Parts: sequence; C-alpha cells; structure tokens
Amino acid sequence: MTNIRIILFALGALFIGTLSAQTVQWAVRPTSAQIENYGSLLKVKKGGKCGLVNMNDQEIVPVQYDSISPFRDGFALVMNRAGNQLRIEGVLSEGDYEMLVPTETVYATRYMWFSDGKMPVKGDGGWGYMSTDANMAIPCQFQVAYPFSEGFASVKINDKAYYIDRNMDYLAVEAGYGNLVFASTFSGREAIVYSGDSYTPKGYVINRRGRILRQYKVKPADLKINKEDHSVGNKSQLYMQQVQQASINNSYEVYQEDGLYGYKKNGSVVLPAQLDKAEPVRGEYANVQYKGQSGVLQFVEGTFSCQLEKNKIEVVGSDVEKGFLQLNLPEAYNDASVRLRMVDAQGREMAVVPNSTQGEHRSFSFLPAIVPTKSGEVSYQMELWSGNLLLWKNQGSVNYSVIKPVAMGETVKVTAANGKSSTSTSKMQIASFSLSRPEASAKRATPGNVFFVTVTVSNSGDKTGVASVSLFVDGKNVGTQRVNVKGRSTSKSKFAAATDVKKERYAKVRATLSDGKSSQEVTIPIVPFY
Repeated sequence: MTNIRIILFALGALFIGTLSAQTVQWAVRPTSAQIENYGSLLKVKKGGKCGLVNMNDQEIVPVQYDSISPFRDGFALVMNRAGNQLRIEGVLSEGDYEMLVPTETVYATRYMWFSDGKMPVKGDGGWGYMSTDANMAIPCQFQVAYPFSEGFASVKINDKAYYIDRNMDYLAVEAGYGNLVFASTFSGREAIVYSGDSYTPKGYVINRRGRILRQYKVKPADLKINKEDHSVGNKSQLYMQQVQQASINNSYEVYQEDGLYGYKKNGSVVLPAQLDKAEPVRGEYANVQYKGQSGVLQFVEGTFSCQLEKNKIEVVGSDVEKGFLQLNLPEAYNDASVRLRMVDAQGREMAVVPNSTQGEHRSFSFLPAIVPTKSGEVSYQMELWSGNLLLWKNQGSVNYSVIKPVAMGETVKVTAANGKSSTSTSKMQIASFSLSRPEASAKRATPGNVFFVTVTVSNSGDKTGVASVSLFVDGKNVGTQRVNVKGRSTSKSKFAAATDVKKERYAKVRATLSDGKSSQEVTIPIVPFY
C-alpha cells in the first residue's frame, strides 16, 4: 500500500499579529431555558437513560447514563446514580468530545462545573477537587469544599472554615486562623468571614492576603449566600447597578449581521455578531440577550495571538501527523476553557484538539478535514471560542503541496526549489511517558498531619494514554494512582502522605512509573501544621 506525503507551507500566514486587542467575558452568565439543548448538541432520553447526539443525529455519548450536566466553560459531566448520589463516570470535553474516566470513584456535588481548573467532588474520604483531565487535583479529605475563585477555595475541617490555594497551602486569616465558623468564596478580590463561636461570631471583609479590610456588620442569619458558588451578595444586582449608574461608552458600537448583534470598537470587531439583543456599553458592562436568555457582558483589555509551532505535516496511510498551534491568551482567560475551529468552504471542519487547558499559553493540535490529492490552496473560516461565546473569527488559507506517494518507513529525498535537499522517514507516534522530579505542593502539613506531593507525567506521543505512578516516602509506598495524559501534554498527580510531623525534618520522596523505566527522587523539608 502506498501513502501520501503532504507539506504544509503557508499556515503561519493565518496567524500574523494579534487576533483581538479587546475582548469580553460573562459578568452575569445566561442560563439556558431549554435543558435539552446542549449548545451544538442535543440531550436525548430513552428508557430513563440519556446521551448526546449532534444535529445530524450522530451519537456522541451513548444513551446509557442517568444524567449529563450541561456544558459549562467547555466541560460536561457524565453520571450514573449510586443510591441518592450521582457517581461521575466521565468528564466530557466540548472541544473534541473526548470523555476521560476519573482515576478514583467520586460523586458530583451541587457545584458541577470547573473553576480555576478544579471542581468540588465527594469521595470516601470526604470532599476534594477533581481537575478537567479527570485526575484528582486535591484528594478527598474535607468536611465540605466550595468552588475555587481568584486562586482560593473555602473548605471546612471539623466545623471550622479555612482557605486553601491550588497547591493546598493554607491562607493565614487575620480574623482568626483556625477559628472561622464561616468563609465565603472570593468575589471581586474580597471575601466575607465570621470568626468566633457559632452563637456570637464577628463578621469581617478580608482581602486575598487574609488581611482585614473592614468589619462586616450583617447578622449571620441575614447573610445572602449565592448557592451557585458560596459567595456573598447579589451578584446580578451589583452588576446591574454598575451598568445603570455608568454612562454610555461611546467608543463601542453595536452592529448587526444576519439578524444577530455584536460589538465593535473604533471600527474593529470586539465580539462577532451572535446576540439576540445588545444594549449600549455603559462603563465596561452591557446588558445583552443570548439564545433567549438575559445576561451581562464585561469588556476587558486583552490580546489573543496564535502561531504555528511546526510548518510541516505528514500523512502516512490513514494516520496523519498532527500539526501544533501555540495560542497566547489575555489574563482574563488564563483559567478559562477555549477552543479553536477551522471550517473549509464546503463546511468540513478540521480536527483541532486542545493539548493544554489552563494558563496563558495553550497548545492545540490539528488534522486536515480531508487529505488533498493535488497541490492547491484551501480556504478556512477560523474561529476562537470560550464556552458558548465566539470571541473572534476570520478567513485564512492553507497552501498544500502534494509530493509523490511514499511507502511507510521508506527514506525519502526531497529537493526544494532552491536546490537544497533533505531526507525524512515516515513514522507513527503512540503514547510515550516520562516522569519529572516530585515537588512538594505544600511543605507544611495539614491539620490532619498530612502533606502533599505533586508528580508530573509527560506524554511525548500523539495519543492519549494512562500512566500508573507510585510514590514512596522514606522507602514506604504511600499510594499508586492512574493518570490520564493527553498526547503531547502533561498531567499532575497529587499524593497525600500521612506522617507524624512533630518537628521540621527532611523526607526522601521517590516517584516511579509502573513500567519501571522512569524513577525520580527528591528530598523535601516537612514542617508541622502548628
């Protein structure tokens, strides 16, 4: 059998400069009135079970589960009932509809969405946090755990409230560390805490350093706690007041296209037309209607840029070597889920898959919609999405040059127009794992005399795989975990090590892959909680 080799010359021209120097995000997110509509998918129910299909009635998730949560910021949960709880069977990505199976048995809570890349879940050891790759970011150990926001999450241990960060470090709160009876989720860089006993607690507003900003003179019984994220106050009312009080920002204009509305600034598109209704921008907010529901957009400064990491892709039989893109995001989207789409003039979509889902730098891999049989230029509609918002779109073209058929494994000599020659050999890549040195994500032990160690697993291959990692502390095995790792990306596995830490000491920590090919060791200082 022969194979076709394709060289991609001009894709880099699609991504010169910036995509947008101004962007938006939801301040008050609209809620879909029709729970059966899952964006570009439909949820179907048959015989008490549900699944997902696309608009062409092609099955995306088999109709065999008890519940599927709506997509939020690019992810949905697939669940089955277990008594009076919903056991999480998989995390479904909206970008490629790949479903990753949790590495531990965990159950959904009322907070069925990811924030700062983590979601509260319940397990045998209590509440903890799962990451978007279905691995456990923070092991289940808390009495209650609330959503992360602005880098911190409120948790309860033995009826006392604490704040933790993404590395499981505890925030020292001036209002009474270890003596809080209530701690809200951070909102607008502030949080509400109550310190003292449960009968006569004192309220305070604190900042993200744990410092008291002012007293909070509201009785505990009169607290308005948002059920969605455990923050305090009426968010919608606050945004609406800001919108009404602010004057119209004349640098923005509403424009219409195909019966839908969007926004421009100084003639440049800030948000492509996709809204049912759009009011003028007041300050940095605007009231809008999206898919029949009302919400508030916030306009933020930011620049998107995208560049091609490799200017050549190869096709070997039915296996196509992936191309890779580097997307740089503004600060407002560092913890958000984003996706890229490329659609040709015939409506065929190029397969674009995210290899990383957090941070200001993201990697995407892509495959052509079809394999060209002759040299020529193919036009694409480029789109950048975050959740349900289309942030940017533009037209671009890709120039393909088709070289003579080549057998798999054959070494090929290619002569360019300038007369220079090079050789290459076709190849196929699979999952290939390596291990980084373990690092202490919290040197100080928790109130339960537990410290945490993070191990990073890298996959240099193209295909998603499952690695098994074991951790040893001073020669004692403290646990083995399965880790899902997508192609050309990394995943972190967090271990909880119980120890009787009475004074500061050093522990020798070693992590080993199940195949025995990679073993890393490091010495970590451990400090008691008090």
